[in-house]
Amino acid sequence: MEEMMMGLFSKKPPCPICGGKIPLILPSKIEGEYICNDCYNKIDMDADKESNLTMQGFRGYLAFYNQNQILKDRFVVSERIDFGLWDTKIIFDYQNKLFCMSKNPDKTVFEGSQLKSFTIREDSTPLFEGSAAGIRRYTSTVTERAMAMAPQIAQIAANKRMARTLDRLDDGKVNNSAPVQYFDIPEPFQAFHVELHFDHPYWTVLKCDMDGPRFNNTLPDVNNYLRSYQQSIEEIEKLVAALRTVAFPGMAEQSVGPGMMGMGTLHTNMAPPTDAIEEIKKYKTLMEDGVISQQEFEAKKKQLLGI
Repeated sequence: MEEMMMGLFSKKPPCPICGGKIPLILPSKIEGEYICNDCYNKIDMDADKESNLTMQGFRGYLAFYNQNQILKDRFVVSERIDFGLWDTKIIFDYQNKLFCMSKNPDKTVFEGSQLKSFTIREDSTPLFEGSAAGIRRYTSTVTERAMAMAPQIAQIAANKRMARTLDRLDDGKVNNSAPVQYFDIPEPFQAFHVELHFDHPYWTVLKCDMDGPRFNNTLPDVNNYLRSYQQSIEEIEKLVAALRTVAFPGMAEQSVGPGMMGMGTLHTNMAPPTDAIEEIKKYKTLMEDGVISQQEFEAKKKQLLGI
């Protein structure tokens, strides 16, 4: 044990890359050679490429890193996409057609031409896909599924009112003597999943997620949920527009119906629901509540009427 502790804290040779000091505790290694933190912390690549990195490969990567620094120095932020307080940030430089998966250009800066394609899903359901062949937007059913939960939510609210009434019957005070029902029904989806596919020496695919909206378990409200969902969709649309600008300029967006990615039918071919009038009334309420715009309402009305 004593020999192990002496080995752990014994003086190590300098970093073979820069000659820097090797940390005494938990130093990093490549092919059995200790690397200083300054050098090792420059690594930003696919996990499988990093796990198979050789010293020769690391030296080659450092040459790329220094070359990439030129793009970092040139980077001027045109757009920031924020996937939440603790989630991914993406910045874009529209003039130079660059982007970086960070709040500052302190990680690998990608050139737009290196992006082969991207996909965005609601859980496993496709929402967007893009490549040099064009941008496709798939019809989401989240709004319809959320609205279908309204009767359940209304019943829970009624049960809570009844529980409060019963609670006051014995002494006129609220003392939580009656059981209270909490909302524990799963949301229509859990998260947006973004995948970026590259033609790049150190990156094949980058994945990032953004949580979907959540119902308030105490006071669930469909309109509040849909407002949050609309805010998330606006952020996703900003991301799609930014990726198009730097990687696929001039590519038009095509709207397609729900289904397998790449297999959708045009939105205009979808049949209207059985009771189109009731559906239109629901969407009009959403418009009046500010959840959707008048333009979105008019487009949905035309779809429901088959115009």
